[in-house]
Amino acid sequence: MAKAPTAQERRHFAKVAALPCLVCGGQSTVHHVTGYADRMGRAPKRHDRVVPLCPAHHQIQWGPHESVEALGHRGFYRVHGVDLMAEAERLASE
Repeated sequence: MAKAPTAQERRHFAKVAALPCLVCGGQSTVHHVTGYADRMGRAPKRHDRVVPLCPAHHQIQWGPHESVEALGHRGFYRVHGVDLMAEAERLASE
């Protein structure tokens, strides 16, 4: 489990949450990226690797065939064409 976010990480969360969903442009929530688009395996949960996703593209209860929770990161990339790890790294570097 990741440690509690620092003040800087909380500011990053707020910045990312204010962005539109990467898939549909809707109002977003913050998703911690822990998987890869191009290979199996999990990355450790880090507070600097987050992306904006709306509930339908984030949480399984909103869209079992649409969400990253239902599809996994590789499946999400296959269906939506969005590499969440690459997007999280891009946002963290801005």
